[in-house]
Amino acid sequence: MFDDYFTLQLRFAGCYSSVAHISFAAAISSCTNLRRRLNLMGVEGENVWSNLLNFADSNPSSLAAIVDKCVRLHALYSSNSSNSAFGCFSYEPPNVEGVVRIHFLPPLNQESSPLSPERIAERRCELKAMFAEIRLLQPNAKVVRGVSWLYNLNAYKRLFPAAFVTAIEKPRFPIHLNGTSTWGQVLDWRQRVKPDIEARIVSELPNMREQAPWEIFPLKALTTHCEIEKFYEHFF
Repeated sequence: MFDDYFTLQLRFAGCYSSVAHISFAAAISSCTNLRRRLNLMGVEGENVWSNLLNFADSNPSSLAAIVDKCVRLHALYSSNSSNSAFGCFSYEPPNVEGVVRIHFLPPLNQESSPLSPERIAERRCELKAMFAEIRLLQPNAKVVRGVSWLYNLNAYKRLFPAAFVTAIEKPRFPIHLNGTSTWGQVLDWRQRVKPDIEARIVSELPNMREQAPWEIFPLKALTTHCEIEKFYEHFF
């Protein structure tokens, strides 16, 4: 199911490896979300992830073999990932500055687009439940921050308080490519690669810059933040 997705990410990493003059393994680590997608995060996944990187570095021209290995690892380990208690949404506990990061990742096997009009009420319920927990368990939370390509979409923006939407802007920091904040735009709600997005990324590979490889994506990740009180006022 994810063959095309893994292939595109590995092609992207191969291009960045050449542009940045780093190893294929280093490029895979910095420019793909394969580790997260294969559910190999943390110390539990370290050995398997290291073996995959070593295999890729030893076989940089055997893309099909690397993709096949990713597919098999996905089948083995992705089922161990725990679904968010809040459906499509999850959050990171506040850091020392009280900043809460929120994330959007729909579970597999969706029956329709999670951002379709008929499912907006469901998404709002998930957000309300998530912020109810934050308000109860995270008294140090002060600010909500998001970084995602989804802030380009009205269907996503309409879920949030006006202050959060008004603050959307281009990031003034490097964009990480090892999550879904940028790579998420490649997949549709069925978890299939969007042919038009894939074609545009591939066509832009020759224009990749070492300092900003994320620039070749059609939709750029945007960032926003506001006081968490605005969320409490919005949902309660």
